[in-house]
Amino acid sequence: MVIDRLSAPRLTEAPHQGRDDRVASICVVIPLHNKGPHIARALDSVMRQTASAAEIIVVDDVSADEGPQIAGRYPGVQVLNRSKPGPGGYAARNLGIRSARSDHIAFLDADDEWAENHLETMGAMIRAAPRDTVLFGTGYDEVHPGGHRIVDVYRRSGGAQRSLAFPDFVRAWLDCGECPVWTSAIVARRSALLEAGLFPEERCRRGGDKDLWLRMAGQGKVQLNPVQTAVYFKDSQNMVTALAHDNVCHCMVETILAMQEQAPRSTRKLLVRLANRETFQYALRTAKSQRVRHASWKHFKPWHNPLQFAVLLGLSSPLCRPLARIGMSLKKLSARG
Repeated sequence: MVIDRLSAPRLTEAPHQGRDDRVASICVVIPLHNKGPHIARALDSVMRQTASAAEIIVVDDVSADEGPQIAGRYPGVQVLNRSKPGPGGYAARNLGIRSARSDHIAFLDADDEWAENHLETMGAMIRAAPRDTVLFGTGYDEVHPGGHRIVDVYRRSGGAQRSLAFPDFVRAWLDCGECPVWTSAIVARRSALLEAGLFPEERCRRGGDKDLWLRMAGQGKVQLNPVQTAVYFKDSQNMVTALAHDNVCHCMVETILAMQEQAPRSTRKLLVRLANRETFQYALRTAKSQRVRHASWKHFKPWHNPLQFAVLLGLSSPLCRPLARIGMSLKKLSARG
């Protein structure tokens, strides 16, 4: 797999550290594919914002339901149409980014929603952050089937309001056990999105969001504010996260390998740990439905995680299903620690 220059940004900081006092123009981009039962909830939350968006773009990914018609009834909403659905909504988001005229992009999935102060909070973060900040993230709640609600991983790990350079962002990821930012609670600088190469629509079936956030973090700072301004509904119809995992090397691992080539030694060690973590977690999810192919974890570094390496060997054997359950138990114990 070849990663172009834009997929492996320079791990440096911009020289200008001043604050950005301009009024932030934000475009909301919502990918839509068969989310007719949910799109009104998402758009209603956009319309209730205490700070209005400069643009609202809904990109329909060949929906077979009434979702595009519902979106088209909202004033000020521009509905774009694609002729071929893309995995994970990546191509739809990319079309929205390219079509936007605003300085920043706020992403919202069609089955999620925002608190009414989401854009106001993001605007304040943009104005207060150093100019080399490219990504802004807030807290969110997860709503699971039955209405069970839990806070996001960053808040669960005690995360505070911080401006993170690239090594600190990777450390936060490792400390949380998952990516500390989530797509529907993110605003990104549009120019940085374009420079990073946008969402990996050609090389990722799932996990491409995290791949992009990692590449963007390599360009500049990430500003995190744990205040909850979004809701992630995990009981929605037609969820991407419900798809089976591909039995291949995760696309983000290829990005990490490219980054390691130009990173300082201390950062390379962090990236190795991150690649191991993502590879292991991806293998565990794959093992729920099939035996894990060795090629999917070929870049795993065993000396960093010998116990996980032993589990991976087992997941590639006929005993993979019982070992997957053991691995998930190890993951839960690690998260508690």
